Amino acid sequence: MNNLIAEIQSYPFERLRKLISPKKSPAEINLSIGEPKHPASPKILDAINQNKELFSHYPPMAMVPELKKSYQDYLANNFNQKAVKDEEIFLVGGTREGTFSAIQTMVNREAVSEKPYVCIPNPYYQIYGGATLFAGAKPHFLNCTEENNFQMDLENVAQEVWEKCQLLVLCSPSNPTGKVMTKDELCKVVKLSKEFGFKVLSDECYIDIYFGEKPTSLLEAAMEVNGSLENVLALHSLSKRSNLPGFRSGCATGDATIIAAFSKYRMFHGVSVPLPIQSASTLAWADDKTVEDNRAAYAEKFKLAEEILDKDSLTPDGAFYLWLKVKDAEAFTKKLYDEEQVIVLPGKYLGAEDNGQNPAEQYLRIALVHDIESTRKALTSIKKVLDNE
Repeated sequence: MNNLIAEIQSYPFERLRKLISPKKSPAEINLSIGEPKHPASPKILDAINQNKELFSHYPPMAMVPELKKSYQDYLANNFNQKAVKDEEIFLVGGTREGTFSAIQTMVNREAVSEKPYVCIPNPYYQIYGGATLFAGAKPHFLNCTEENNFQMDLENVAQEVWEKCQLLVLCSPSNPTGKVMTKDELCKVVKLSKEFGFKVLSDECYIDIYFGEKPTSLLEAAMEVNGSLENVLALHSLSKRSNLPGFRSGCATGDATIIAAFSKYRMFHGVSVPLPIQSASTLAWADDKTVEDNRAAYAEKFKLAEEILDKDSLTPDGAFYLWLKVKDAEAFTKKLYDEEQVIVLPGKYLGAEDNGQNPAEQYLRIALVHDIESTRKALTSIKKVLDNE
């Protein structure tokens, strides 16, 4: 057996199952998983049926021309990336697989005598940590706490850390805190990358879900600072944007050298996106109406959360997670399920202990992905348990 498997901590949902022992009752409302429940566009779903005969063909690893054009238009319209070349984009089977593959590609264990660092925001999407270990690197956590406004404190990272860093992973808007990095912060990242020679991977699967100013992509910052996409890679997905988590369809954009290596790595293990899914994805990248409807629906649910929980400022910069502070997250989660059959996720399962501190210890991640009435019912249950905490 691969010895690295023993080094990986249990996945958050496995830990959650052990904590609450779910009974899978029809009355359950599961707010632990970031799986959008808003309806997908019927036009996009119809495209699968219209192209169902293509399931009889092996799909290519590369995206079909129509999909490539649609995604390039998305980059141009949303991030002013009007000159992205064919060799700077690639198709991935969703950003989960894309993230894992990208980290394997971007880390060079043999280039240094000791394990290089992959710098990761903490708390974080757990794929970042697991992929880092499998790449032969060491996770170095940058704690995002209430005290630093849930941002990575880049100014106070020691120079020796940057010198050991081969890759910095970003997630903006953040999973789980919803925090968005500003354009200035992203430009600072690109400048640090240039100074110390590390690469940057930006997980932007939530970038189309925001409630204030539109988030900046790492691609925009790279072009402003470097005039190119050198040493950066951004990942985009249809799962959150278009309510299509089952499609497993996403795209990567960045440095052509990284994309070439990424493509070669995936050729030996990556899952190709089926041709009918590529046809439907072509429509999805051009569908802004669903995205606008999503933002409005999520905003309504965050407003409802503030009203029911009687707390101000619960609406994040972006994404669809309520990041709620409680006294004892595991005890709260268990009580909420036992008494109200509502499932949430203890934040500590998304964090790592660093210098004796897990910055997510006292938080719950609550995915506001259900319809408004289910959300209202779940939030009322959460308020009931909060009042008796």
